[in-house]
Amino acid sequence: MREPEVFQTEHHVYTTPFRYKNVKVDGWMEYDAKGIEILADVGSITIEEQSPIISVTIVGSGCSGRNYNIVEWWGPGESLKETQGQLVKRQRVDNLKGQHPAWIQTALTSSPPQFESVADANAYIARIQKIVYNMTSGYYMPGSLMTGLYENTAFFRIGDTSRPEQACYKVVIRGGGLDYEDPGDMFSPCRARYPADYTFRLIDLVVRTN
Repeated sequence: MREPEVFQTEHHVYTTPFRYKNVKVDGWMEYDAKGIEILADVGSITIEEQSPIISVTIVGSGCSGRNYNIVEWWGPGESLKETQGQLVKRQRVDNLKGQHPAWIQTALTSSPPQFESVADANAYIARIQKIVYNMTSGYYMPGSLMTGLYENTAFFRIGDTSRPEQACYKVVIRGGGLDYEDPGDMFSPCRARYPADYTFRLIDLVVRTN
């Protein structure tokens, strides 16, 4: 019979653009007030701590819809094929609906600009039509256009400090969206980017202190 593990924790909070000595950002595209945009499935944010990591909370938004966040915490020499005492040190949260406003979302939700000519207005409408056509696969997938202007929060409880070989000191964070982003013209829909990129704004790590 065992007793429950009792310990104290503290929060280590990191925010965009994630310029810290113990943080490494790979595959980023841009950053501004919305956060730092990471290439889906390619880019990542890696954070190393001196104390065991207990949980990871991620705040951000997708460049498109149907978003996911992934946290991995493989130890030295570990991989999916070589694990120590746990089948998989990787978690994923899906169905994150929130996305930030890109050009098309702003065009559909904000007041239209003051056009100087009919030609400018026609060009504005034509751009909306082109983007909607590609982001909905030729008007077949309405969910690809806008799943909701929200911010996402995903929580991950990881590691096991009662077993030293499963304590976590480094996490790799990824994200993406399963809808199209940045489409081309209506004659070249294959130019649409998939999966869509993801923007991280805040990462809250809870670490063990005693």
